[in-house]
Amino acid sequence: MKLRKYFTLVILLVSLAILSGCSAQQLSADEVQKFANPITENMLLAMNEDDYPRFSRDFDEQMKTSLNEAQYKNTIRPIKAKIGSYLSKEFISTENKDGYTVVLYKARFSQEPGDVIVRSVFSDKNGKKYISGFWLDSPKLRSN
Repeated sequence: MKLRKYFTLVILLVSLAILSGCSAQQLSADEVQKFANPITENMLLAMNEDDYPRFSRDFDEQMKTSLNEAQYKNTIRPIKAKIGSYLSKEFISTENKDGYTVVLYKARFSQEPGDVIVRSVFSDKNGKKYISGFWLDSPKLRSN
């Protein structure tokens, strides 16, 4: 009987720890937009100016390694050739996934008649928000 009570107590404590950890990371859409909007806006405007240091200033270490300046030039320049310059963005949604905050925007670019979906993925290290992933998707980008 004591073993059963002990086992139940352990399961309850583990469950509470997991649930409290999850709720601590759940931010409202307004809270997410306070950090995500300016960081994403900076990246998109830096793309317009072809300014890699500004574009990458909020990257985490893994993102800096994954998208160094040479890779940026080989990736972003062809994207800009297809969809043009960034014009504006509108927040769509946010979700927490595997410890990251994923933020989606609908953006307008000068040479893309359709919407460009911007996905910014954020991590939190010691209270500072970093970009851990960034993707653009649109009809022109999906076509050959």
